[in-house]
Amino acid sequence: MEPLLRAISETSENVDVTGRPSPLMPTRRPLRTWAGHGTGTICNGCGGSIEPHQIEYEIEMPQGSDAPSLHFHFACYRDWTARGIR
Repeated sequence: MEPLLRAISETSENVDVTGRPSPLMPTRRPLRTWAGHGTGTICNGCGGSIEPHQIEYEIEMPQGSDAPSLHFHFACYRDWTARGIR
């Protein structure tokens, strides 16, 4: 199953430190953020499964967003917030 908001861009600003394309992240400000144990859902950042031994961030997005909520691994959430989307 593909992540709901995952898209790849060819621009250099969307390349991670390894040089691999990085997923574009949504730009709308979230309503709420929760963190807890992974539930096996797919990360909207990297497309990998968020396992129970990992930290999962669930982001509630505003009405009218492409998705009602987003899910990230800790590192993917950190990348998302580092881009100034909080």
